[in-house]
Amino acid sequence: MLARIANTLYWMGRYLERTEHLARYLRVQYFTTQDAPMSQNRDFVLGSIVNMAGIPWEEGKPFVESEILHAVALDTNNPMSILSAITSARENARGMRNIISTELWEVINKYYHFVNNYPVSYFKTRGLYDFTLNAGEHCSVIRGYMDSTLTHNDVWALIRLGVHLERTTQIARIISCKLYDIYVLTGQNENMSVENYQYTVLLKLLEGFDMNRHHYKAAPDRQKTMEFLILNADFPRSLAFNLRQIQYFVRKLGLREHTPDSIGFVVGRLCAQYQYLLYPEIEDKVGEFVSETLAKVYELHGSLDKNYFHV
Repeated sequence: MLARIANTLYWMGRYLERTEHLARYLRVQYFTTQDAPMSQNRDFVLGSIVNMAGIPWEEGKPFVESEILHAVALDTNNPMSILSAITSARENARGMRNIISTELWEVINKYYHFVNNYPVSYFKTRGLYDFTLNAGEHCSVIRGYMDSTLTHNDVWALIRLGVHLERTTQIARIISCKLYDIYVLTGQNENMSVENYQYTVLLKLLEGFDMNRHHYKAAPDRQKTMEFLILNADFPRSLAFNLRQIQYFVRKLGLREHTPDSIGFVVGRLCAQYQYLLYPEIEDKVGEFVSETLAKVYELHGSLDKNYFHV
């Protein structure tokens, strides 16, 4: 397969996955203001959205709700918006129509038209919940068609590699953002009720609240939340699970552990670290550990660019 084609498929998976996480963060974080403690005001929530979505915002400038929501979702001038990401994913899919299924192309195209045609004025006033919920459902349908209509060959593996690498990145970014939110709310002071509420929000941001309760049989706190989202190898939105998926697809593409700087070696070493890691070993430096993981995932992406896609 040509490196250009491989790169297009990989980024198609990344763009699609990115839209889902942006939409979910927007919905869950925004609507937490409806039943949040008084300390969590609207500006705090909007600041968290700006931070996670990476929107440039002048320090000290008052947050403008409609402007921020539009920038994250429908702003064509923001390369990180949901509309920009689905537009890029659709362009990549259109270029690959001869090697992906018609069914997969059609659901990606349908998702693009849903986002592109969504009324901006309605979105800013009443459409946030409807828009973000539908975006998540479109992504779920697309992933289903990826797995059920594509031959599980290199084409499929490259798209799925992009999906899981992007998901790992987004999970790490979301955990880091919520840890920062907790620091903003509590400073250096202990406030368990505020912290535990934010851990509940974090689990909902990654659709892990119910499974966390089933796993621990108790309400979430710092240890139960972080251990679950970082080290649980069976939960599909944990770092450990997605790193193992990245390793699986790297091996399926034949990228073995030849040298210390090879793609297979980098991801294998990262997975081995997670496999034998215990939460007490990172308990006092969770934020630093997640940031280090994010840096290694970026390094892995750089290695793919250099050694496989030849960008």
